Amino acid sequence: TCKEMGINILPPDLNESQRDFSISGENIRFGLAAIKNVGLAAIDSIISVQKDAKFSSFMDFLTRVDMRKVNKRVIESLIKCGAFDSLGYKRRQLMLHYEGAMEEAGRKQKERESSQSSFFDQIDSSGASAENSLKPYEIPDIPEWNQKELLSIEKETLGFYITGHPLLDFADKLKLVTNADSSNLSSKRDKDTVIIAGVVSSLTERLTKRKDMMCNVVLEDLQGSIGIIFWGDIYKKNYDILHAEEPVVITGTIDVGDEALKIIAQEVISLTQALKNPYKQAHFMINVDKISPESIMLFNEAIKKYSGKYDGYIHLVNGKSETIVYLGDQSRLDISDKLKKEVDGILGQGTTTYC
Repeated sequence: TCKEMGINILPPDLNESQRDFSISGENIRFGLAAIKNVGLAAIDSIISVQKDAKFSSFMDFLTRVDMRKVNKRVIESLIKCGAFDSLGYKRRQLMLHYEGAMEEAGRKQKERESSQSSFFDQIDSSGASAENSLKPYEIPDIPEWNQKELLSIEKETLGFYITGHPLLDFADKLKLVTNADSSNLSSKRDKDTVIIAGVVSSLTERLTKRKDMMCNVVLEDLQGSIGIIFWGDIYKKNYDILHAEEPVVITGTIDVGDEALKIIAQEVISLTQALKNPYKQAHFMINVDKISPESIMLFNEAIKKYSGKYDGYIHLVNGKSETIVYLGDQSRLDISDKLKKEVDGILGQGTTTYC
């Protein structure tokens, strides 16, 4: 994928984007044809004018393109996806005031097409300054949408996030509530329990043979995406949270089938709630078939440095069974990112989970 190759997808830009995706340095620029509700006739009109000279402002754009092809619906989509961002505008600012700007631009286009000079044009031709004779249409400056709204609207028009991601605000805390992400799931074994955080990218419902409504969910995190299966009772129980457009934390088991690896969902909680709730336990997964005696000794020494008030459990896992060992009242732990980082460095990434 582009993420794995270190290639960025740049957002649509009226002065840079072509009809299709294009190369911009070492990155890829989003093509205008991939924006929802923007047809080819509008795109060809925009690009033909763009080739003559770059657009200098929103009004410059409106007065130069063919308004019969670049209609209100097209303008809305271009604003929402950020195509005017590089011209110095806020998306909310343009969405609230573009209709007045379009009316003004339409009036100017009609004057130009009818070859009739306005009163102000006559003053300009007599030598007066255009800047002094005709005050340009001004778009009031107002605050931008908050990040959540901005990204939600961006995804509405582009199909995915480009300028940010809902998980970015939680990036430094995700490891406290998860033990996996989309980039390392392939290293997990069939039936392993995983906890993964992300945003619901798509949901596909279908009836089972028993006439229960189940759902295939695509969960997107900062590394990529993963398919998650919600069987009838689990889907019904978590319907509201899956449709709430909020980042979630999903606990499930790995299903290594004939096709792509998937997760069978067991529990769902909002990421905000997961981070808000106080942790009560620390769990350490140890694969007895792979761990060395030296690593066990290092692990034992490491957890002694983090004494606290939380219960700790060791999960001894082999190919056929799992044995859970309680560390005892005398070995309670202080749950922290430092503990997780140190233990994961000894036993392996994703070994430590808090709940």
